[in-house]
Amino acid sequence: MDKRVSKGTGVEQGGVQLHCDSQSAIYLAKNQVYHARTKHIDVRYHKIRELIASREIIMQKLHTSENAADMLTKQLTVDKFKHCLDLLNVYSC
Repeated sequence: MDKRVSKGTGVEQGGVQLHCDSQSAIYLAKNQVYHARTKHIDVRYHKIRELIASREIIMQKLHTSENAADMLTKQLTVDKFKHCLDLLNVYSC
């Protein structure tokens, strides 16, 4: 819901939850300190830090076994693929 609409209705709108299974990615997104190891990251990607600081985005750690996106990014066993489908509530007829 748009923040302008939520203000008008009196409904509190929290930040968007962004689940990530990479602890390193979460740390880099939350940490405002410049590191020599991260100098290769394009400045335009620092926008996520602003969104986290303003609480528009809330990053949360997601265990890799519960990450349904793995089915689109990794080669999985049949059981793991079926588990990802279950996470998305996708069932065969």
